[in-house]
Amino acid sequence: MEHNLIIANEIIIIALLLVAIIASMTLRHLKMPYTIGLVLIGFAFSEYVVPHIDALKPIGPYFPAVDIILYIFLPPLIFESAIAVNTRLLNRNLFPVLCLAIFGVIISAGIIGYMVSWYFAIPLLFALLFGALISSTDPVAVISIFKEVGVPKRLQILVEGESLLNDACSIIMFQLVLLLISRPLLKNDLSFFETSALFTSQLLTSFIGGILIGVIGGLVLRTILRKTPLNSHIHQTATLVAAYLTFLLGDEMGFSGVIAVVACGFITARAASDWIGPDRREELNHFWEYIGFLANSLIFLLVGITIASLEDLSLLIKGGIVGILFLIGAVLLARLVPVIGTFAIFNRFTKHTVPLSYQTVCFWGGLRGAVAIALVLSIPLSLPYRDLIIAFSVLTVLFSIFVQGMTIGPLIQRLGLGQSRLLRRFHQLYGDLVTCRAAESSLEKSSLAGIIDSAILDEHIRKHRENSQDMEQKVREFWQEVHQNPDRMSVIRLFWLEALHYEQKQYRQLYDDGLILPPVYAELQYQTTIREDLIQSGNYHPQIRLYAPGSRYRIHLYRFIGRIFPGSKMLTSYQSRIDIHLIFAAVALYSASSATIEYLGRLSTWVCLDPAEITEITDVYTKFEQKALSYLTSDQVVGSQNMQYVSGYLAERTAGAGMIHMIIHHIEEGIGDEKTLALSIDRLIQEKNKARKKVFKSCGDQILP
Repeated sequence: MEHNLIIANEIIIIALLLVAIIASMTLRHLKMPYTIGLVLIGFAFSEYVVPHIDALKPIGPYFPAVDIILYIFLPPLIFESAIAVNTRLLNRNLFPVLCLAIFGVIISAGIIGYMVSWYFAIPLLFALLFGALISSTDPVAVISIFKEVGVPKRLQILVEGESLLNDACSIIMFQLVLLLISRPLLKNDLSFFETSALFTSQLLTSFIGGILIGVIGGLVLRTILRKTPLNSHIHQTATLVAAYLTFLLGDEMGFSGVIAVVACGFITARAASDWIGPDRREELNHFWEYIGFLANSLIFLLVGITIASLEDLSLLIKGGIVGILFLIGAVLLARLVPVIGTFAIFNRFTKHTVPLSYQTVCFWGGLRGAVAIALVLSIPLSLPYRDLIIAFSVLTVLFSIFVQGMTIGPLIQRLGLGQSRLLRRFHQLYGDLVTCRAAESSLEKSSLAGIIDSAILDEHIRKHRENSQDMEQKVREFWQEVHQNPDRMSVIRLFWLEALHYEQKQYRQLYDDGLILPPVYAELQYQTTIREDLIQSGNYHPQIRLYAPGSRYRIHLYRFIGRIFPGSKMLTSYQSRIDIHLIFAAVALYSASSATIEYLGRLSTWVCLDPAEITEITDVYTKFEQKALSYLTSDQVVGSQNMQYVSGYLAERTAGAGMIHMIIHHIEEGIGDEKTLALSIDRLIQEKNKARKKVFKSCGDQILP
């Protein structure tokens, strides 16, 4: 009997994975977001396929199980999002993210609770229970659309960062309301003050406890990654174990398992960036992309199966269509109020304001999904109004997935935050041109030229050369069309974005080679992201200045200390740290700007564009280059002790990076003993990490040559 149950479960899992594979192959050819298509396929699979196949009939009673979503799928989904988040950019936008994730959920749940209680005439606590579970946002479908249309990174971090944290607040609030509902049954009514105190203590305990567990797990993972920089299998296994273990520990100890996983993921992301090489980091990212694909596929199939297993719950709603419209309106209003309020406050205290277009996407992109379904199914069967709350939840999730999910892409395009039609056409032409040229070049340089019949080879070379010439002509015609199109700046914007992305790659390479410090790299990446946002908004005139990490705050602190303790050792230490960071920033900016100017020249040649069209872009990078060089050759830097120290460090790390690249090349070419070469890379990476750690710690203190 037990053996048959195992086989039945195995058949179910295999069937769902096969459906996910077929769905993935099919939906990529349709103009429909992958996750939304999965819900439809899951519904159709459960409704029309399962009843006719005996081996799959256990899906009915077997799925959906709440524990499967909360304990099997949710931890890897959260961890995958957490390690992919740009933590440095998230830190710069932490205030609006936390406000939306905590206060936004509380405000949203309150608005939904009071409106639903008033209209549908149900007790307030039961309406608040629905408000709590439906206030968590599920950005999976939206983020996939973001990646397709290419929205600014800051917008993506606002939506994704909020969703990572608001799940925890929503779950805590849901559990608290359930507790309050049960208290009167125990003859222990609570006052408003007692309820508020209980909620606040529960929220703080869950968040702080979850953070502590996540930090401990993240530090353990950081140690593992630092000790094994080349063992990708250990990285993958350790991170997978940590994702589940931190969630289970947090949940079992009464804390927030979601926050534990998020904290662990953030630390792991920084550790992977700091301690393992780019190849191993890419392998780890690919592994978690696969885990995310697997979990997302199964979880949205289960959402579709869940909906199919429920009865026509719309019959329970008072007022029919009018009642449904009121319910959807209440949920949308409850989302709109905290979004507008949070950004209105945030924009008053920052020069990097969040534009209205971003706020609109944050509002409409707050989709509800798997977490809401899992929570509503966990409501005890004996609880009054359970069926009505399930009806509310399912109808809201359906509207969210199919209406908001299907319209968020066109909305992004309408707001000018994604790629325009001209940009998409340019990408297509560019891809065709590159492939045609590659085919011609491959035939001309082929080592089989002496074997292939010369007439046949010449014929194929001629054919691909003609194809290349035809594509070049199409590209020239495209540029002529662009000049007559009012949307031409969107294509010029493409070159700005290409330049920024290439600049970011240069900073990443310098950081991987150990040539710049972590805080310098973080600041440079953040500033390029800010410039990307400005360019997306139509501002093509960035400031030309050097950026030291936290320079604004350090300067204020420096001036404050200077007024109170002139000539103090602390003042000297801070000044030395700022000077060294500025030297590293200038070196990185000079190197990246020079490389970007060369890249833009090559790119304009590849796409048959007159270099004069992008003169404004190259002029900006030339000014960056000159600004950095002017600082590095200034009297205060040349010959200084700090410059001598940095020069020695750069020379040492340049040599080390060259050795690592050469050994990696030998491994790829199969030259030498792979095991011995891998050990050499391991030793060189550890030396790089130690050297960077040493200069990072000592640059603010006494500098030793």
